[in-house]
Amino acid sequence: MNAVEGSIKAYLKTLRIIAEPTLDVFKGDRTGTGDVKELTVAEFISCYLPLDFRLEKGIIYSRQEKSASIDCVILAPNHPKMITPERKVLLAEGVYAAVEVKPDIRVLSDNSEFLRGLIQIKTVKCLTRKTEFSGLPGDKGANAVSFFSSDKIPAILFSFKSAPAMETMQFMIEKIKEGELTINDLPDLIVTMDKGLILYTSGLSDSPLYNALSPAQKLLFSNQAFVHFTDTAQEKILVGFLAFLLNFQPPAFLLNRFILHDYLQDYVKTMPCNIIPLSIVEVTQK
Repeated sequence: MNAVEGSIKAYLKTLRIIAEPTLDVFKGDRTGTGDVKELTVAEFISCYLPLDFRLEKGIIYSRQEKSASIDCVILAPNHPKMITPERKVLLAEGVYAAVEVKPDIRVLSDNSEFLRGLIQIKTVKCLTRKTEFSGLPGDKGANAVSFFSSDKIPAILFSFKSAPAMETMQFMIEKIKEGELTINDLPDLIVTMDKGLILYTSGLSDSPLYNALSPAQKLLFSNQAFVHFTDTAQEKILVGFLAFLLNFQPPAFLLNRFILHDYLQDYVKTMPCNIIPLSIVEVTQK
């Protein structure tokens, strides 16, 4: 265990306290209970980001659209301050990632918090933005063509309690069959503190997330599948969560990669996982 993993294990004590059942006297105060859990997750994330990243809660705006209110919006260093006398304005072009916190997603139904979270993520995935740049001024040779574009905002659903992973994945497939969601609306990652991580791999080979995997893991992946990382040790779930979070494509050029990469990657390459072949193409054709 290295120092970063040790700090995550230490922070886990706080997350476990927050995840405990709400006292009966406060069970009617869902807003207050939810706010505390959202804030705790946001504080945890902020501990592992560089100081020039910011975390806010609210609606994300593109030039023509807006998302639902999102619990934890991670702003990259290129995002302007954008604080008016009335509100903070969050612009899609400066969003590194969006994290929606749903403490309990065990219920899988049309009225469930899980579906509500998926719909909120969908509003983020539907935003259109244009973020592109080339290499640094003065770059020559191969470096001169380091162009990239990241038009979709990475999105994560974070939960403390969830249904069995296979049931969770099957529910999302059913919503695609029913036309309520499309493959492009799904979260990039679902964090379940009791069942492990669920990664949706659409376009994974073109993403920096792909580089976090071992050669053996890469051989197993297809471009449209669910992957369930089955380790249920909570400190390992958080290590995997941060490793994938810090491998998203940023909306602006970063001079240096995150210094936590090497501290987190060793475990990611050994994470036990199940590849669930997903006939999403067949599903969308029905």
